Amino acid sequence: MKHLSKNELNALLQVAKQSSLADELMILLSVNHGLRVSEVINLTMENFQAGHLIVQRLKGSMKTIQRLLPNEAALLSQHTPAEDGRLFPICRRTVARHLRKLGVAAGIESFKCHPHILKHTCAMIGLDGGMKINELQTYLGHKSGNSTLAYLKVSDQTACDAFASAVGLKSSL
Repeated sequence: MKHLSKNELNALLQVAKQSSLADELMILLSVNHGLRVSEVINLTMENFQAGHLIVQRLKGSMKTIQRLLPNEAALLSQHTPAEDGRLFPICRRTVARHLRKLGVAAGIESFKCHPHILKHTCAMIGLDGGMKINELQTYLGHKSGNSTLAYLKVSDQTACDAFASAVGLKSSL
């Protein structure tokens, strides 16, 4: 499963921070809560209650209630919503184009510069950090465990490295 490494995520957040508070907040919320692009662009201040983010997930997923992390809570308190109440009044295509621009500026390979990579990154950070698959399923709002099991698949690079190591070679990918 393609996702950003911690170094790539930190580089992306650094570029986003230099770009705007809104860019940094949008990426943090997406990664920290595993939000789809449609979920993040539809957020309003009503989604934030008593230090929590409350989101009805899309694509048949469940509602999640998650604590805000200190870094995003501080940014949220500084961010002004648009007149229509949305925090990020832009369309999916604009997010995709903008994320590609930020990602490339951060030195990330262009095939990894799309909005859904942020949800994948959230899942992989959780798994690498020791979350159990059922905990991750709840956190991402998946009704079906099969949706969550997709994150157990490894990337081509990881598979190549593992095979090369098994035969005593260094991977060339």
